Parts: sequence; structure tokens; C-alpha cells
Amino acid sequence: MTRLPFPKIFVLLLLAVVTMAWASERPIPRTELRGSETAIVYQGEVRPFGSFARDVLDGFSGKTAYRCGEGEADRCPRKMQATEVVTEIMGGKPKARDWKLFKVLRSDVSEALSLPKDSRYVSYGELSKSRDLLELYASREDDHAATLEMKRLYGNVQLFETLGDSARVKELFTLADPAQAESGPTVRRVNLELAYYFVDPVLWAFVAAFVGFLLSLLNLNFKKTALDRAANGAGLMATVILVLTLALRFAVTGHPPMANLYEIILWVALLLESFEVVAFFRCRRRQFSLMVPIAFVAALLLFFARFVLETGDAFRALPAILNSSVFLTLHVFTIAMGFAGMILSGIVAHVALFRFRGKEVPRDEPLMSLLYGTLVFGSVLTIVGTLLGGVWADFAWGRFWGFDPKECGALFVILWAMLGLHLRAGRLVTGRGFVLFNAFNVVVTFLCWFGINLLGVGLHSYGFQNGTFTWLLSFVLADCALILLLNFYFRKHE
Repeated sequence: MTRLPFPKIFVLLLLAVVTMAWASERPIPRTELRGSETAIVYQGEVRPFGSFARDVLDGFSGKTAYRCGEGEADRCPRKMQATEVVTEIMGGKPKARDWKLFKVLRSDVSEALSLPKDSRYVSYGELSKSRDLLELYASREDDHAATLEMKRLYGNVQLFETLGDSARVKELFTLADPAQAESGPTVRRVNLELAYYFVDPVLWAFVAAFVGFLLSLLNLNFKKTALDRAANGAGLMATVILVLTLALRFAVTGHPPMANLYEIILWVALLLESFEVVAFFRCRRRQFSLMVPIAFVAALLLFFARFVLETGDAFRALPAILNSSVFLTLHVFTIAMGFAGMILSGIVAHVALFRFRGKEVPRDEPLMSLLYGTLVFGSVLTIVGTLLGGVWADFAWGRFWGFDPKECGALFVILWAMLGLHLRAGRLVTGRGFVLFNAFNVVVTFLCWFGINLLGVGLHSYGFQNGTFTWLLSFVLADCALILLLNFYFRKHE
């Protein structure tokens, strides 16, 4: 009788996930796109207006929708999508000047511009009062963080003014309706981009990965072959969707999909799911319980990409500095594989802590071999990826190493992995100590991968994304608590 509620719980959770995902912001139906979606030619690039509007609002506030604040009900009675916001600005509506669209990232800049101290978002009307000061800072040549923030705000003010001036809009924008042409590479690319937003493949990859996690979790209780196959089938579906997603992004942008944090997350999630799928088909003695944390981390990454990095899926033009060498593609792909290996080794360590709670882990245990293999795999590829990054940096920036935050982050991952390998080689820790050390690989990798992006500095323009701090801090605290629970609490109660 105790097993009966599990299928019901699973069905309810699945329905909740699908309903919650489908209830999120939906794009315009595909059947309406060619008739209603306008393509624009801006700075020599053809883009759907909706995609352009998302980029504009992202540059202003780091969001793709605007929710009115207190006291704005008369000017903005509801949540507005990016297209609505930009359309209102282009219409020259006076109320748009009072919308708090612009996010100020530094308190010293806010103080210098005499902006309200209790708000991180300000309106064009508030910023325009200090336009002369913004212009003065924009003319400076230094790379101080405050100066860079002033330049960003000044560029946003200029873009807002351009959008609000109908004469300047006509000079800068060439409007083109995709329905007027039925063929040609430009029209096909625009339609592919529109189809991408409609299908929303990352959402369905997340659903498939989450379903795989739930099925594998159920299988820990039932130990059924059918459940195991269904769980791996969901993982295979997530893998196929991610492969098609990355292929579609390549077709739209014309360059490898490795240009921002959003795309790197998709690669790492793909590599994690691929590991489990290959193990299902190739390994007879695979560890069944490993799929639970692997599917969970993959689903977590996809959830982060789809629901937290809301502006990451925009098809922005790749900056010239990031499109300068084949070494960049090799560097990013290799680093992604290295980070995936480090995450895998951390997941294996979590499973080993749970399985041998309160006991010493034998060195001949298969999990120990898998832990060691994934750690070596992750560390070697991280080293190679970092070296390739140095080659690319020398090609693009004229220096191999410059202690850029991302470079230091990758170096710390390498040093952490080398420390673990040397502790094992020198027999300076027990088997359980080695497992406990590597359980923190996930935390270390996430901090050096996402945490560096929170600084918002450095030459890697594809790195910074807003809104990651709360999610990263929550994950780090939760994982550290789980590790301590597995290592100390269970040891006392065995």
C-alpha cells in the first residue's frame, strides 16, 4: 500500500511542470508571424522586430518585459512585453519617459548622477537631467568600472532618444516585411529565428530532463526495467532536443553556438545527458542511481537557462573580437567538456557519500574508478581548454594571459582538480576523504563558472548575465548543506 501513491504523485508533478512551463510567456503563434511580424534592418543586420525589442529592453534593464512599479498604474496598467515597450517609445508617447526602464548597476554612479538611492531602476526623465555628465564620462578613455557604467547608461539614453525620434528612426531602420519575399537566405534566417521562439525548444528539453529525473527517482523505489528505460528515453529525448536546438542556433547566427553563457549552459547540459544515454546503451554494469543526480543537474541547468537567463536566447550579432579565430570555438567547447567532467566527478562523489555513508570507501570500488576517471577527464580538458583560450587571447588581444577574472576562474578549477589528484596519488587522504573533497567539485565549478560572471568585468563580453546571484547562492548553500548532511549526520546515525 505504501507504493501506490508514487505514480499519482509523479503524474501530478509532471502535470504541474508542463502546466507551469506552458503558462509562461508564449510567443506569437507561428501562423501569425509572417503576416504580423516585421523584420528590421538595423546596423546592417536583418532581425525580427520582436528579437530587436528584446535586446533593447535587455540593454536597458536586463529584462525582456517591463512590470510597472508603484504609482505607475495610470501610465502602465499591466506587465508589458518588450515589443510593446519599444513600440510605445517609438511612438513618442510622453508616458514612456517616466517608465523606470534603466537599471543602474553601481551605487557610486547612482550617487554621482543624483539618482534616487532607494531604487536600482530609473526613468529616462531622471537620467536626462544628468545628460551632460554622462556625455563627459563617455568621452573618457579610462576603463574604470564607474566610467564603463556611465558609458553604458549614456548609450542607453542615446538609443532611447533615437527610438523616440521618428525622423532618426527612418534614417537608421530599414523596415522589411518577410511576407513580401518567399525565398532567399535572409528571409529563411528570419523565419528560422521566429520559429525558434515559437517552438521554445529549451523549455521542452527542460521538461524532458525533469521527467527523466522523476522517473529515475521513482526507479530507486520500484527497481523496474520499464521505469529505467522510460527514464533514459526521456534523457535521450532531452539530448536530441538540445542537439537540434544548437543546430538551429547555428543555422540562424551563422557561427558556432558558443557565444554567451546561455549557450554554454546548453552545451554542458547536453554533455551531462549524453553521458547517461551512452552509459545506458554501452555499459552493462552502470550505476543506476547516478542518473538521478545527473538528470537533476541537467534539468537545473536548463531551468536556469530558460527561466532565469531570460535574455540569453536572443540571437545577437557576435562581436568581432569573439569571431576572430577557430581557437575560440575550440576553447569554449573544450572548456564546456572540462566543466561537464568536473560536475560529473562531483555528482559521482555525492552518490559515493550516500552509498557508503558512515563507512570507508574501498579503493577498488567501481564508483571510485568512475570518480577518478571523470576527475581526470574534467581536469585535462579544462587545462587544454584554458591553454586554447590563451592562444586565442594572444591572437585576439595580443597577450596569452592577463589575469582576467574568467582566466583566473578556470585556473582555480584546474588547481582544485590538481590538488585532489595529488592528494590521491600521495595517499594523503583516505578513500572517504578523497570522495568528500571531490563532492565540492560541483560547487567550485559553479562558482568559477557562474560566480565570475557576477563581477560583470573582464574582456569576455559573453560572460555577464544579470539575476544570477540569488540562484547561485541558493544552489551553493543547498549543496554544501547536502554534503555536510551526507558526511556527518549519516555517519553519526549508522
